[in-house]
Formats: sequence, structure tokens, C-alpha cells
Amino acid sequence: HKGSFRALLDEAEVDEVVDCQVRAVCECGAPVLAEGRVLRHQVFEVPPLKARVEEYRLHGGRCSGCGRRHRAVLPAGVPTGQLGPRALALIGTLATRYQMSQHKIRELLADVMGLRFSIGAVSQAHGLVGAALKAPVDEAVRSLAAAPLKHMDETSYGREGQRSHWVWALVQPRLAVFSVLPSRARYVIHSLLGAQPRGIVSSDRYAGYAHIPAGQRQLCWAHLLRDFRRIAERQGAPGVVGRWLLATGHVLFRWRQQGRAPQEFAPLQRRLRQTLQRGVAQTACRRTAATCAELLKWWPSLWTFLRCPEVAPTNNDAERALRAVVVKRKISGPTRSKRGDEFLSRGFTAHESCRRQNRDLLQYLVSAVTAWISKLTPPSLLPQPAG
Repeated sequence: HKGSFRALLDEAEVDEVVDCQVRAVCECGAPVLAEGRVLRHQVFEVPPLKARVEEYRLHGGRCSGCGRRHRAVLPAGVPTGQLGPRALALIGTLATRYQMSQHKIRELLADVMGLRFSIGAVSQAHGLVGAALKAPVDEAVRSLAAAPLKHMDETSYGREGQRSHWVWALVQPRLAVFSVLPSRARYVIHSLLGAQPRGIVSSDRYAGYAHIPAGQRQLCWAHLLRDFRRIAERQGAPGVVGRWLLATGHVLFRWRQQGRAPQEFAPLQRRLRQTLQRGVAQTACRRTAATCAELLKWWPSLWTFLRCPEVAPTNNDAERALRAVVVKRKISGPTRSKRGDEFLSRGFTAHESCRRQNRDLLQYLVSAVTAWISKLTPPSLLPQPAG
């Protein structure tokens, strides 16, 4: 294969240039004359990292008239804690984008920067970052609730020694919001989407979404294929129905990949309806009959992607967004406090939204924390208009 090499930086971007001269005398004893082009070799090195420590001395005084005591205040933008905005933002970035546990973050700060803080200090930093992100995340939740199309999914995220909590994801192509909530009940969906959701919601078949009208839902065909595969593994008539359903699902994805027009799916729809009716009519397996009856009930929700070209037939966007949270749970374990819940949901909201918008997460967190400390309007997480 043809070699691939890193492009050299422009000379204006180089910090130091060292000229290495050719030897003056050859081995034979004759002088060496300079000729030919100069070869450029660039070495990238990381300088020693050391935290910058600033000390603020707050002088005091007493009024010569009334005797009232006075104390100087910190300048605007200076936190009352020991960690500055960039340090807080770095800790938030390491915990979300790089999915590091609090112990690993503490070790990294100590080994690389000489910053030695306790686990409690790292946890408090998470809480401060979560507080700084509250307003931008609330704005993002309101925006997504009113969006014309969103993907929604949830996964378990338990607390040690307590009942399970759930991480909910509400996703658009350029914006994602996570919420850690103590239930999987319908009222949680109401809190995120409203009692009467607007727009189209892509989801799995979970009964909590049953209040959403069929015309406003898109059932995930990736989940349906897994259901069909389970039915196909059963014996007798249910297995035959399952294999027909599974084959129909595979044809749907193939036709979708081929870019067929919506009206061309009519024969596939007729075949699927007939197969589901056969599944309802068979008496060998009640679970198969119930699944087929439910899909017939939600028939319009199977085909929203044909009516609305911007809708995908799967809920993969929400599932992929949740994957980073699942990895974080496996690395760090469950959250143990409300502060941990808030940082997890708001931190990953910032991380995933910045990733989808090609924004620098660290720089965004620096801006958000600085604005929060200074009591200024925080930067928005909503997608910025081009230009």
C-alpha cells in the first residue's frame, strides 16, 4: 500500500527551529560542500504540565465612623472553591467524554499536573459542573419537547443498595438530552415530552409510550426484528409465523437501502398484515398471538417512515447515544447521590450535544462554568445557525 505521512506544519506554527549542519569533512578527508534541499523533520513534544496556582488575599478594614467591619471580595469570575473554571471543566470532560471514574481522574490530576485532591473534591467538582449546566440543559429539554421529530429510549442505571434508576435519552440529530429518573413509568415520559406530545416520537414497543397517538409514533424495526427472531425460534405454527415475519423485516431493510419509493412497499405491507393475522389466529402460543395483535393495533406506527421521509425506521440514534452512558456505568458503577444523578444527566447532555454539533466540549464547559461563577447568561447548547 502507498505510504501515508503526517503533513508538516507551516513554519509559522513551529515553536522552535534547530538547524542541523552537514559535517564539514568527509571520511575520505575532502571538504563537504552544502547542496540540495533542506529536509524538514518535526517532533511533537508535550511540555511538563503544572497547575497554575493563584492566591487572592482579601484585606479587611473597619469604618472609622460607625466601627463596621469590611472585607474585600473576590474579583468577578473567581470561584469560592479551590478549583478554577478550566480545572472544573477538565474534570467534567474526563468524566463524560473519556468516561473516567473519580479515582482515575484523581490519579491523572496528581500524576500529570501535580494536583492532589481527594475523591470528595472531585465529586464536589462534578456537582459544580452539574450546577453550571442546569440552565442550558433546561433550555435543551424545552427545545426537544417541541421538536417535530425525536428519538427516545431508556436504560437502567441503578444506585447501590437502592432500587434501580433509569437514564432516559431524548435525541435529535444535533441535540441530545439525558435525564436520570427514579422510574420507568409513564409520568416520566410526560415530564419530558408533555402529556400531549408534539411531533413524531421514535421508540420501542414499551407500553409507557401508549398514550402517544399511533400517527405520531415510529416503532423501531430493529427491535421488531429481535422480536420476530424470538418467535421464529418457537416450535410449530408460531415458529412458521416468526420466520415469515423475520423474512419480511429483512426485505423491508433491503428495499429501504435500495431507495424504493413509499408506494412500492404496498405488497410488503399486505404480506406483513396477513402474517400478523395468521399469528393472531394460531392457538399454540399466546405470547405470539399477543405480539401480533399489538402490532396490528399499532399498524400506522410501523409505517411512519414511509409517510415522513425524514423519519428513520429504527430508533438506533437514541440507542447509540445511550451507549456512552452504559459504558460509564460499567466503568464507574451506579450513582450514589442526587448530585451524581444531576452531573451524569447534564454532563452527558453537554457531551453528546457538543459531539453532534462538532463543538469542543472542554471549551464549552469552560464557558459554562465561567458564566455560572460570574452569574452571567450561560452559553446555549442549542445548535447554532451556520455562519
